[in-house]
Amino acid sequence: MVRWLIYPWLLLGSIGTHAYTLTLVTENFAHFQYINGEGELVGHAADKVVKVLNEANVDYQLSVDNWSTSYNSAKRDPNTCIFSIAKSKHRDALFSWVFPIGGFTTSFYALKTANIRIEDLEQARQYKIAVIRDNFSHQYLKSHGFSEGQQLLLIQSFDKIFQLLATRRDIVDLVILSDAQFEHKSKSEPMSSELERVMTLNQMNTRLYFACNKKVPQSVIKRIKAAYDRLY
Repeated sequence: MVRWLIYPWLLLGSIGTHAYTLTLVTENFAHFQYINGEGELVGHAADKVVKVLNEANVDYQLSVDNWSTSYNSAKRDPNTCIFSIAKSKHRDALFSWVFPIGGFTTSFYALKTANIRIEDLEQARQYKIAVIRDNFSHQYLKSHGFSEGQQLLLIQSFDKIFQLLATRRDIVDLVILSDAQFEHKSKSEPMSSELERVMTLNQMNTRLYFACNKKVPQSVIKRIKAAYDRLY
């Protein structure tokens, strides 16, 4: 496994001799990429990205932040790439989609004691749902008529989501998580045993990508794509 050490949130990767340096932005998103107890960025997405950039001989610096900050940086800043980002119709024209990282599934989760049963999105409208600001689930639900402040509670990360569900039942009923994220979190979070999967959103299943701001030079994009093709 490739390990990136974060000091505390920034790494300069001197892996090439070119003057151009990419800024990579990401979030803690187990098990794809996450900071372990030793302050290292690990996970199979992190492994894939660093291997491809090494092969492409591209210099980079890395910043790990909450999703909304990373996402908006990638949209705004001309030398910036992001991973792992889900591809959607809403985002398709916003980025250069360089190479795939992997697929993921997404589900509604609730406390077992809440006895919530839903079979479709229409039934979910009666509940208050916690979503990460600007992430795929947030944008998907908004596009299907869910309203911020009414059905949707916007949060910055899922670090405290188990405590939020348990202690603030008046403001949140459901949370949307990737199933891989929940499985990873359940290994270290005792409270996860109190949650259950209520409904998997099959229509939201998509692929995660390494994507770049549209202003990243095409010469750099082509070099990274060629490196990915050689490796995978």
